[in-house]
Amino acid sequence: MGIDLAGPIALLFPGQGVQKPGMGKNLYDRYPAARRVFERAEEVLQMPVRKLCFEGPVEELNRTDVIQPCVMTVCWAAYEVWRESYGLENVSVTAGHSLGEIASLAAAGSIPWETALLLVKERGRVMAEAAGTHVGMIAIVGLDESQVERIRLEASQHGRLWIANRNADVQFVLSGEMPAVQEAERLAVAAGARRALILTIPLAAHTPLMEAAAAAFRKAVDRLPLKAPSIPILANASGEALRTVAALQEELRQQMLRQVDWARTMVSMRAMKVRTVVELGPGRVLASLAAKHIPGVDTWNADELFVDFAGPTTA
Repeated sequence: MGIDLAGPIALLFPGQGVQKPGMGKNLYDRYPAARRVFERAEEVLQMPVRKLCFEGPVEELNRTDVIQPCVMTVCWAAYEVWRESYGLENVSVTAGHSLGEIASLAAAGSIPWETALLLVKERGRVMAEAAGTHVGMIAIVGLDESQVERIRLEASQHGRLWIANRNADVQFVLSGEMPAVQEAERLAVAAGARRALILTIPLAAHTPLMEAAAAAFRKAVDRLPLKAPSIPILANASGEALRTVAALQEELRQQMLRQVDWARTMVSMRAMKVRTVVELGPGRVLASLAAKHIPGVDTWNADELFVDFAGPTTA
């Protein structure tokens, strides 16, 4: 069975954490559009993007200042293959998770993709400077919001801790000081969480502890030649549609400090009667969430569309 192109279609872009050696290689080998993106990214970034994405090593690829521009490149390669293969006629909305939100701005025509790539490089740089062993993040799956909030409050006796991501009704990420993160892991296991995993990301992302990095990033945001989006962009923090330059600028300026409420983003997609969700980037985290939480939606990711399903090719 093929993809439902009748629309409304939502194009989604993943964030940090989806990276793995080999990402984007299938697209690069099969589609000239993807090859052009990778080649241009190397010129813009002055980084060996293909080697990092295709070969790693993992230790290098997991660096925040490397991950972010590499994931952005793979996302945009997938977007260009989508655009050339299927067009944009029935694409009604776009959204991206954390880092992916910047790709969604480019997809909506608010900034050129090369500008988005440089913005992501700067984002990765300032966030890497904020990294350290004293902070961290933990994913908790299988507990509801009230249970997670109780864990957060109790663990906060050991250090500052926030709910950084609400990805679904029973899927959360907490960020903060490491003693509190470690205590949250113990409490989540004791509470019967299906999963409680401290992430290999030495950051307190989407919390006030990122203020120094956010202040540096705002300088780059304020220089952006933003344009109003051609289609709505669903905001990470609220799930609401961003339609103006002022709204986009405010979202970007506060992005590192605010919670990612992906659950609300999915509520908005339901309200917009989205029929098809396409995740453009490594993996299918966002497509899988949509399949579980948006009734009747048709979900695809880049590999399924362009490699496994062997969709249109111009090679």
